[in-house]
Parts: sequence; C-alpha cells; structure tokens
Amino acid sequence: MRLLLIFSIILIASGCKSDKVLELDKIEGFPTKMIGCSCYYAVSEEEFAAQKFIYLDKYGEAPGMINVAGDLIAVDPENKDLKNYQIQIEVEKEVQLDQELFHKEGILTVTAPDGAVFTTPIYGECGC
Repeated sequence: MRLLLIFSIILIASGCKSDKVLELDKIEGFPTKMIGCSCYYAVSEEEFAAQKFIYLDKYGEAPGMINVAGDLIAVDPENKDLKNYQIQIEVEKEVQLDQELFHKEGILTVTAPDGAVFTTPIYGECGC
C-alpha cells in the first residue's frame, strides 16, 4: 500500500510538469519598429555583438518581438493578453553605462499559448 502511494505521488508530480519545449529563432539586426528607445537581448555577449537577438521590446512596453519558426511575433511584455505568448525577464545584473543606457544580464522565459516553455540566459541593453 505504501509503495502504491509513493508511486501515485511521483506520477502526479511528473504529470504537472510541461514537457512541451518552445524553440525561438534569432532576430538578426533591429526591426524598424524597434529603432529608438528599446531593450534588446541576445543569449550571449558574442551574439549580442553580432546583433543576433532573442528578444526586443520598446523599453518594457508593447510591442515586444520574438521569432518563432521564422515569423516575427509581436508580444506584450506586460502580459496583459493571457492568450498570447507570456514574457518574463529576470534581471540578475544591471550596470548603468551612461545617462540613458543600461547593460542587463539575466534569464528570459517565454511561455507559448499551448504551454510550451523556452528559457535562456540573456545579455543585453536598454537605452535611447
């Protein structure tokens, strides 16, 4: 009986995890909607220097941009529309580079409407 209870708990706990994986493509360069004050993040310093971004937004405001299967998708960084992709940025390091420019490092998590999840370290900047 005890073994059955333990097995049931493990089965329930493993069923709660999302096994769906979301893959994001890189956004090469700056889309015209992102020129001006914006935040732009890559998965590494090297990809940042090469302008291969994983996420961009208008300084925390809509629209944010991700690339799913080659399509640029507009997202709301404030996650007001729960039927759309959900964006979470956890800033772990922030350094002010000048009056209007901040370097940021942290973790980006994107959740698709179907529950698939993409998580990556990010390296980027926000500024005007």
